[in-house]
Amino acid sequence: MGFKYWLQGLIVIAGFAILIGIPCFIIAFWGSKMLNELGNTPSKSAKIHVSVWWIYLVAFLFLFLLVGYGAFLYNSNIQ
Repeated sequence: MGFKYWLQGLIVIAGFAILIGIPCFIIAFWGSKMLNELGNTPSKSAKIHVSVWWIYLVAFLFLFLLVGYGAFLYNSNIQ
């Protein structure tokens, strides 16, 4: 008995990898930028800490996209 849905499986895996990988790279980039700014100008730490809301925005946006992707897969009629 063979698995006949290879393409569909790879598309699902690629979708999850994209929806998890993109925010990881964005958050890692912004986080390292913020740490560099904190190291270079520690007197501006309050201003740098306030700018962390961008990271939360990206995380919640991609969380909702991931939930939407899961709902799409749950409701789709792949046969």
